[in-house]
Amino acid sequence: MPAFRAAIELGATAIEADLQLTRDGRLVMMHDLTLDRTTDGAGPVSARTWDEISRLDAGSWFDPAFAGYRVPLAEELLDLAVETDTTLCLEVKGNPTTAPDTATALAYLLRARAVVDRVFMSSFDHEALLAAQAVVDDLLLAPERLPDGAEPDPDEAVRQARRLRATALQHRWEHLTPAVVDALHAAGVAVWAWPTDTEESIEACVGLGVDAVIGDDVAWLLATVAGGHSREPATAAGP
Repeated sequence: MPAFRAAIELGATAIEADLQLTRDGRLVMMHDLTLDRTTDGAGPVSARTWDEISRLDAGSWFDPAFAGYRVPLAEELLDLAVETDTTLCLEVKGNPTTAPDTATALAYLLRARAVVDRVFMSSFDHEALLAAQAVVDDLLLAPERLPDGAEPDPDEAVRQARRLRATALQHRWEHLTPAVVDALHAAGVAVWAWPTDTEESIEACVGLGVDAVIGDDVAWLLATVAGGHSREPATAAGP
């Protein structure tokens, strides 16, 4: 939660973060499929209950100053987004077996919290997004373009977006071209570029007219996007 709050305080207009489903059906904010790297626990997130995960230290791995901070629940981030009027893009993690259940649980949570119209759902697993859409029809979807390392293909990008009735398509910046951006815009789909963590990437993306850039250094992103450009895409903080 300190990272999310810091991003907002620095001026991020949106936050992209990852979530997974615990063994007992709670949605937790976690990038890795296992607990080993970023907590003092071990094993798959999906094999642990929320009670077990809630007891873990999720801050010390980054810096001793954050010792004792816990893995947040999705509800905590949703509350913060509503409180601060911040846009969210929540990425469903997991494998082909677990991701559909995670996406469906998130869809139900967004509907229960009445935030379906302000929180985007994304994933590299398009079948999981379709499963979520089947239970909550009006989700805002921002899928990753698959495969993420493929050469530019305007028709394929549009096809993937239309299959999911996506509001936006996330696309690696290195594989964006004017033709891809123009095709998606003509189809009414926003283009979100990632990972924009270098001046080259920002200059290329702003020049192409993308709608959002996603990176890790909020202050640098804002300064670089604003520096001398007349068209300014939204700035999203990554995990």
